[in-house]
Amino acid sequence: MINADFKIMVFISAARHQNFTRAAKELNISQPAVTKNIQELESQAGGNLFERNGHSISLTKAGKLLLEYALKITAAYEAFNCELGLMKGVLTGELRLGASTTLSHFILPDILAAFHLAYPSISMNVLHGNSRKIEDLVARHVIDLGVVEGLSDNPALKYEMFLKDEIVLVTRAGNPKINAIENNPAQELLNIEFVLREQGSGTNEIIRRAVTHAGIAWQDLYVKVHLASTESIKRFLLATDCFSFLSIHAVAKEIHNRELVLVEVSNFIMERNFYFVRPHGVIGHLPEAFRQFALERFAKNGFFNLS
Repeated sequence: MINADFKIMVFISAARHQNFTRAAKELNISQPAVTKNIQELESQAGGNLFERNGHSISLTKAGKLLLEYALKITAAYEAFNCELGLMKGVLTGELRLGASTTLSHFILPDILAAFHLAYPSISMNVLHGNSRKIEDLVARHVIDLGVVEGLSDNPALKYEMFLKDEIVLVTRAGNPKINAIENNPAQELLNIEFVLREQGSGTNEIIRRAVTHAGIAWQDLYVKVHLASTESIKRFLLATDCFSFLSIHAVAKEIHNRELVLVEVSNFIMERNFYFVRPHGVIGHLPEAFRQFALERFAKNGFFNLS
């Protein structure tokens, strides 16, 4: 494998993080080493590449120009190393992915494990956050490919349908309140207690639109508690008679084990799509290999499938 000049790699890391300390941690070198490499580049460039304001840094006009070309340089090296690997029948290099919460916790691990078994020479670095954060990481070239919930309005990015998802109403098996609402009109949702994700959750927005369409005011739902993660919601459900709306992918295991059950509400369906997100144009061999692998092996008719 042939890599770009190390000073260029240090510069890119510092530019992405806008922090020398975090760049040093990412590259496993000392902060003085980061400073030394940046100073050498600035000497060669004949001017500052970063504006330094106390502990924060930002790119100068020259720094932004260098970052644009540095990313092209490293992309060329990555493409070469991939082509070299293909000539030898082996894909090598680092795959940098990002995924929103539901995907990173409940869908990507199985895909990544299978991809690792198929291509053991590829190292993988996966970041997670909300969809907006993942889109920002893609736009800044921190990651090669993202997988997010829903479409955004970012014209710099390209979206491609990956998987379908359904938000379902669930509660613990044996909850005596199930019969009161199952197969009944959506208005019965006003008679039960909910546990939902924290305010601002993308899933909550889908739920809000659905209940509003059903003629229910969002604020009229009796939300007993807001919790920060799907796992904490599932544990809460197993110990109470509350209900929650969660991704079918997130509760598949508990439903299979008959710990949680689906509750059908008449004429009340909430669906959404998961998308690959990437910059426009040609992407590298590794993200393209992963994208194809995931689509062919795991997206059967638009739905997640392990077979």
